[in-house]
Amino acid sequence: MKRINPKLSLAIVLIIFLLLFGFASGYRLDGLSAARANAFVPKDSVLLDAVEYDWGGVYIFDSIEKPVTAISIKSHGFLWSSRSSVYYYHHNDPIKTIGGASLSHGREETTVISILVDDPKVSYLEVGPTGNRVKKEASSRNPMTFAWNESVQFDRLYPKAFDKDGKLLYEYRYLQTNFTRSEDLRWYPTTQE
Repeated sequence: MKRINPKLSLAIVLIIFLLLFGFASGYRLDGLSAARANAFVPKDSVLLDAVEYDWGGVYIFDSIEKPVTAISIKSHGFLWSSRSSVYYYHHNDPIKTIGGASLSHGREETTVISILVDDPKVSYLEVGPTGNRVKKEASSRNPMTFAWNESVQFDRLYPKAFDKDGKLLYEYRYLQTNFTRSEDLRWYPTTQE
């Protein structure tokens, strides 16, 4: 009977240990799996949308508990990990932000915001910083995701919803400009007549 080389046995055990440790630490073979392994993404989450980059991805999830956005980043050449997440509040508003994040970390830069429109009067949305605004036709009950390859503060995106005649219907903002509570950041109808 042939004996197994002790060095080979040790190498196999070490590789298995490293794989198990990596898996337990949240490392995965793709961005979506890493995002689902994020400790802050509820297990019953449903993927609503994703924005993929060569360095990683931004994944928009919804669950009974809360909407969550997770960012996955490639590391160690082929493994992915997700250490960043942002949660949102459930609101029964006719237009709501269901996800988004802003990231600036070395070459990894992005800003993503995902919006769900359930008001038939809304014809289109405009979102983005001054000089780089994006306009999209409203798509009822389907996520509308806007993305930039730069990090932009959310208060500089100025999201707005308009009707077919260009009348401003909703703005994404805080209830009061001088008092900010995260649960108050949402879409408010305008008072224009």
